[in-house]
Amino acid sequence: MALNSPDRHYIFPWLVVITAGLLFGCVSLLYPFGRDQAIYAYAGKLLLEGKMNYLHVFDLKPPGIHFLFAFIQLIGGESLLNARIFDIGWQIVTAITVFKITGKITKNNIFPAFAAVSYLFLYYRQDYWHTLQADGSLNLFFGISILLLLSFRNKHSFLKLFFAGISFAAVLLFKYTVISFLPLLIIALIADKKFIFSLRLKNIAVFVTGMLTTAGFVIILYYFTGALKELIDTQFLWTPLYTKIAFETEEFYFIFKHSIKLFTHSAYTPLLLLSIFSMIYSIFKKDLGFEKLLIFSWLISALLSLIIQWKFYNYHFLVIIPSISILGSYGLSLIKELFTEKKSLYRFVLTAFILIFSILAFKPYIPNYLNIGDYFTGKESLNSIYIKNGFTTDSVFMYGKTIKAVDAVKENSELSDKIFVWGFDPLIYYLSSRHCSSRFIYNFPLLWKGENSEFRKEFLGAIDSDKPKLIIVANNDPLIYISGYDEDSKQSLKRFPEFDYIISTRYSFLTSAEDYEIYSRNEW
Repeated sequence: MALNSPDRHYIFPWLVVITAGLLFGCVSLLYPFGRDQAIYAYAGKLLLEGKMNYLHVFDLKPPGIHFLFAFIQLIGGESLLNARIFDIGWQIVTAITVFKITGKITKNNIFPAFAAVSYLFLYYRQDYWHTLQADGSLNLFFGISILLLLSFRNKHSFLKLFFAGISFAAVLLFKYTVISFLPLLIIALIADKKFIFSLRLKNIAVFVTGMLTTAGFVIILYYFTGALKELIDTQFLWTPLYTKIAFETEEFYFIFKHSIKLFTHSAYTPLLLLSIFSMIYSIFKKDLGFEKLLIFSWLISALLSLIIQWKFYNYHFLVIIPSISILGSYGLSLIKELFTEKKSLYRFVLTAFILIFSILAFKPYIPNYLNIGDYFTGKESLNSIYIKNGFTTDSVFMYGKTIKAVDAVKENSELSDKIFVWGFDPLIYYLSSRHCSSRFIYNFPLLWKGENSEFRKEFLGAIDSDKPKLIIVANNDPLIYISGYDEDSKQSLKRFPEFDYIISTRYSFLTSAEDYEIYSRNEW
């Protein structure tokens, strides 16, 4: 079947977007999993085995990312490389959604293509730890919801509104703190003078019904699998407790410093300033139609989510990339219109913007492209590049050390054996294909400054009944960021004397693997 004219119109810019996605995304093919991705992957693996997250694996993240990783493993198996390939496809589709949304407020395909490429460029400048995160994965669902909200008005469609609500509820399953978009959307829908007031109220009701449909499905799923209480407790009791414990991120200076950096000298600054310009210009010109209010609301809610959660790690900024890419491109289109009679000046401004943007943002790509060259020329193996890429600057996590522990576990246990890692390294479970003997796949809920007596009682019961073949104790893994104590896991054992006693009386030291001590269960 021949493509119609509108379809042909999009072929070239979409090819540009897809090519950019492959060009930028290929650097992630050589990324290992960090601890976060290991949690999601292990939880996803258990979901595929019929075990529910929260009931059978404790994690503080909302459930959406666990189900996404279950889907990744369903189609690609337990492969770090296949997960990265999946993410490239996921982000390219997200970029195409960004393209479509930008096309609603600009006049040609240049600015939508620029927005889509900017999105991919900013996303893949992040390292292994900060990609394949919930904060970046939710952008596709958010974009779909925005696109449906933009298109339902052409030929009024309650069905599109309903699915927009479903899609936005899916966003919340990845990150609750973007809920501030909902009241902003309600304001935009009420202010939409295209429809009579009674129809505006119906539009809101249909969107909310879509959200409640998703929420109802989730509640039913967790209720009938016996995991609803654990879901509610984890998300609304233990997660707030953890955010209060998290070292440094609650401090005013930490928050202020990162806020200033975001607006003044980050890779996001050029697009963010252009976004602010587009908002101010639209307000000044009284050009605030529903489309622009909607996208402005997207940006505002993304920024508010950072403030609500008081988190400023690199991956938390992934939620702002789609909206600043769209509004930044719109800002450039406005500048072009302002300089209609001064094209040379506009070209100068555009060139300066691209240069500044590239200088600020391109640097992380250089070593990764060199790694790709080393891999394909046979100078380095995939595992050696995983080791090179897989570390944190403060050495809190090092893939090379983790893989040594994984090798030791494989050598001293069978696939059917259960193990327990006293530390924060769930990657050991995932890479060794061993199950954890408890739902607590990391130790800090058993240690944190707060109520954890019930957790400890449950944990000790699981250890007593499952009798893990191996217990791996981590050293040199600072827990202050997650437990509130300036100690590593080995030192923190004294805070849990009951478990320390189990290790000393029922287990014997077997071997060391880098920063991990491995103990084997006594057979007598």
